Amino acid sequence: MLEKTMEEKQRYRILIADDDGITRHLLRLLLKQYDHEVVGEADDGETTLTHCARLLPDVVFLDINMPNIDGIEVLKKIRQNHPQITVVMVSVSSTPDHVHTAMSLGAHEFIVKPFNSASVINTLNNIKRTAQDFPKDKP
Repeated sequence: MLEKTMEEKQRYRILIADDDGITRHLLRLLLKQYDHEVVGEADDGETTLTHCARLLPDVVFLDINMPNIDGIEVLKKIRQNHPQITVVMVSVSSTPDHVHTAMSLGAHEFIVKPFNSASVINTLNNIKRTAQDFPKDKP
């Protein structure tokens, strides 16, 4: 069996932001299974922003419906303050308006809950492909 090169085996530093503990737990297990590093978790919008500033993750999985500051406002602030962070919205609220708003504000992708492992891993693969096509400058 051949070893994967570093280009093929992209390991992301990920922040999971969701007010539902079960969703955070499932995402954490799935991401670790695929050798990604979960650098933090947040259960509200304020904590998410604090963790983004302190941890500087590569990717944030962000729920729309969050206490204190909702996910759309958090997305706006992440885009303003940390444009190098890739944001993936994860929500049960998948109306066309929610999806359009999130994508127009700079979300990379939108995963609908309940999600499956394939949708999460495919999203990370899409992020990798996009990064190869359009590299981001890290601070």
